[in-house]
Amino acid sequence: MVADVLPFGARKAVRPAKLTLCRNGHHKWKIMTADPFAVHRGELITRYRCERCGREKNKAQ
Repeated sequence: MVADVLPFGARKAVRPAKLTLCRNGHHKWKIMTADPFAVHRGELITRYRCERCGREKNKAQ
């Protein structure tokens, strides 16, 4: 007798390590040069964007 072969389900795609790093808080911040002199409440604001995931943050100096 020949046994029927059942196909396995589709495998989950492996997430790239880049997104895993960002998800764990290890972003790769780069200064955005589009608005170098943004001022908020009298303080110079530096804008950063993560090269991997695109998240943005602001830092007052």
